[in-house]
Amino acid sequence: MRNLIIALGLILSITFTSCQKQEVRPQIEIVEEAGTIDETISVFGDWLLVGGTMYMENLETGEKTSYSHFDANKTVSSLRYSGWMYDIERLVVDSTTWSFVAPPNIPNTGEFYLNGNTTQPYGFHLTTSNMSIVENSTGPQQMGGSARPISAYLNGVPNQANFYVQEAYESINGVNYKYFSELTFEKI
Repeated sequence: MRNLIIALGLILSITFTSCQKQEVRPQIEIVEEAGTIDETISVFGDWLLVGGTMYMENLETGEKTSYSHFDANKTVSSLRYSGWMYDIERLVVDSTTWSFVAPPNIPNTGEFYLNGNTTQPYGFHLTTSNMSIVENSTGPQQMGGSARPISAYLNGVPNQANFYVQEAYESINGVNYKYFSELTFEKI
C-alpha cells in the first residue's frame, strides 16, 4: 500500500508541475501514526519550502484549476488568494521554514516555529488523526483567532513531503471559490 501511495504521489506531482490550468485532484489525507508522515519520516523538526501549488474550485460551475505558487520570476506567494494577511500565509520559496516540536503526549499541543522565530511560537495541535497549526494561547493573535489544519504525505522524493493547508472560501470577481494549497517542503 505504501509503495502504491508513493507511486501515485510521484505520478501526480509530475502531472501538476506546469503553471497552466489543470484538473484538481482530491485532497488526500494520510496519517499513519501521530507525528509521522507514512512510517518513514517524522513531521517533527525543520522543513524548508521548495515549491507549492494552489488548487481552486469554482463553486458555481464546478471547474477545477491549479496554479503554481512559484516560477522562475515569482519567488513570493500567499496561501490566501487575495494576498497574505498573516505572516503564516506569506510564502517565500527556498526561504520559508516550518518547524514542528512534539507535544508532551498525544493528543496535546506542541510548538510550531515559522521561519525560526522561537520568541513568538504558534501552537501545533496533534491528535492520532489530525494536525493543526494554532494560535499561541499566551501571545498576540497570529492568525486572526483561527487554526490551520494540515495534512501531509510523502511525494516520492527523499526527505520531502507535501503539506495540505489553508482550505478557504472566497469570492473572486463576484464568483465563489473554494481553494487550498499543497506545499512541498524538504526536511533540513
